Amino acid sequence: MNLNFLKICVGIILISSCNSQKDSEKMVISGKLFSSKSKMIYLNKIDHFDYFNDEYTIDSTSVSENGEFKFNSQNLSSELVSLSTEKFQPYTYQIYSVAPETYYFGNCAKFFIAIPTFYISNEKSININWHETNDIDSISSPDNTGILQVKLREFYLNSDKMDVSKLDYDKKIDFKTNWEQMLIEKEFDLKAANLDNIQNENSFDNYLYSEIYLGHLNRYLKWFEHYFPDTVGTLVGNPSSDTFYSNIFLEYNKHTWNSKSLEYYKFTERYVNHFMNLESKKFENYYEPSEKKRKLAEKVLEGKNEKIYLTLIDKQMKKVI
Repeated sequence: MNLNFLKICVGIILISSCNSQKDSEKMVISGKLFSSKSKMIYLNKIDHFDYFNDEYTIDSTSVSENGEFKFNSQNLSSELVSLSTEKFQPYTYQIYSVAPETYYFGNCAKFFIAIPTFYISNEKSININWHETNDIDSISSPDNTGILQVKLREFYLNSDKMDVSKLDYDKKIDFKTNWEQMLIEKEFDLKAANLDNIQNENSFDNYLYSEIYLGHLNRYLKWFEHYFPDTVGTLVGNPSSDTFYSNIFLEYNKHTWNSKSLEYYKFTERYVNHFMNLESKKFENYYEPSEKKRKLAEKVLEGKNEKIYLTLIDKQMKKVI
């Protein structure tokens, strides 16, 4: 057999194999849209560490007369996406690109319940019935292909309900007692979510685990720093006097968090900010992007965490300049 012909055959086989592999990773998002006169649906990718990216709309499709729509051949493994009937920036992009200092405010639910938001791991297809409203949309999955996305939506819709402990974020009470109550709430939420595959960084379970676990830490820290500014100032100025506050930030390196989680983004900001506070020996909620902040982040972060955050702070500094 001619050697050149053999090389061509091998090349064709390799290319075919790669194409088959890529095709197998692609998926279909389809469904039926109710209560809307919209003729188009937009598929948007959300990455909180890349909120300056204008290329967030990755596809669009038309809506048929009876409301049916379909996105074909999407390669969305380990991605957070949203569907909308109008073209606009993801909500976190709108806020953080102009006011990054607000990272510690709010709850994920406020960003993710107005329109369908999905975390996609290894689904081959997602089919939903989408009821659009002027307030909070709802979804269901007639064939159960989108059952995880319905579960995610239910979590965001119910994330503000805290009724299994004496946790209270509306007033100043003993902060260590409130910490113990927060742990009860956190464990209840994790148990209710029934997450088994949290060690796989890109899994749906790890995404939801990151949202729940870090969401509770972020919310507690916001309350604590608001009601106990003098205590926080003392603990930052002399961290060895009581390790309670600093120990909360040690949670950052105890798990491989899902990088698409908004609560992970917020906790990363908090983590870097905490070390800036330790260095300055005073408490601030936020430090403007600077070379000093970049160097400190490079020192305290590692691996994936370091790469994605340094890329963000580089973009922040260019924006400021």
